[in-house]
Amino acid sequence: MKHLPLITAEPGWFDLEASVQKTIHWINEAGKAGCKLVAFREVWIPGYPYWMWKINYQQSLPFLKAYRENSLPSDSDEMRRIRAAARENGIYVSMGYSEIDMATLHLAQVLIGPTGDILNHRRKIKPTHVEKLIFGDGAGDTFEPVVDTDIGRVGQLNCWENMNPFLKAYAASLGEQVHIAAWPIYPDKTTLNYPDPYTNVSDPNSDIVSPAYAIETCTYVLAPFQRLSQDGVAKNTPPGVEVETPERYNGHTRIYGPDGSLLARPPKDFEGLVYVNIDLDEAHLPKSLADFGGHYMRPDLIRLLVDTRRKELITHADTNGDVGSYSTLDRVGLSAPLTEPKPDIRPMKKMVPHSVPVEAGYSHGVAVGVNGAPNGK
Repeated sequence: MKHLPLITAEPGWFDLEASVQKTIHWINEAGKAGCKLVAFREVWIPGYPYWMWKINYQQSLPFLKAYRENSLPSDSDEMRRIRAAARENGIYVSMGYSEIDMATLHLAQVLIGPTGDILNHRRKIKPTHVEKLIFGDGAGDTFEPVVDTDIGRVGQLNCWENMNPFLKAYAASLGEQVHIAAWPIYPDKTTLNYPDPYTNVSDPNSDIVSPAYAIETCTYVLAPFQRLSQDGVAKNTPPGVEVETPERYNGHTRIYGPDGSLLARPPKDFEGLVYVNIDLDEAHLPKSLADFGGHYMRPDLIRLLVDTRRKELITHADTNGDVGSYSTLDRVGLSAPLTEPKPDIRPMKKMVPHSVPVEAGYSHGVAVGVNGAPNGK
């Protein structure tokens, strides 16, 4: 039995080192529990900048500066420490982070293999609404959603990419089996005020979009959301602005089966890993009804054009006079084998994982056990 968990926890707000320590802590906890994959949410490092939805330009400037200063360069000792933790625990790690590349931030995700190598590096193709004030777009070679692994074909998307029909169609065509729907932090529907659309609160994303993805692609969907404490609210609130209650933001992490059935819903105030057992063979019957990446599509009638080339601002001709090709993975240093990070002499901050009595086999953290054939459609 293999276990796959997802994390419901609070990030190290505006603090890269605290974020890295928390990441390693949860990787170690998942490793101790015998997990094979652990999934973090959208921009887990250094936290989703939800303050950008709530304050004006002048108020945002101190937050924006601190956020950029604590974003994670891919070619850094901080990233190498996280990769080393994955290797030490022999675990796959799906992690969202604010990636700083030169002077641009990206809503990035990596899938780290149990050897510490980077199996996939992707960037959200289009930041949502006010996210465009902070983040840049992904490139052609940074939106591949699915990787074939020895625990199945594992896919990743960020936030509203999980409702994008084109990205879902592409993932389905790749035979995705386990999907990480990485969500940010959202207020719940009690905060909704007309004319703000219902899609812009957490409830439809946890309870409609995530299971819809499972149904349409016949995949297990791990949907981690961010958790927020009162201290976290204070850190994200400028002077003179009312400090909210964190309860309206918590309790939206879910796991769904390949027929859209709810497998795990931890308590509202829960922090940690969530465990359920999954069987990849359970996708056979849903796929037999509706495999949109196979027998239930008509490529002679409708097809999707995908362009995975990176487009550079400056493009050089090669020695043959042809246009050179470029790789984001190479440029940001993630294609290189893992080298040992510099020793970190700072003390690890003590974090005590919570444990709650649960049904259907999940306890502190989000973990999933996997049966069945990884290569089965």
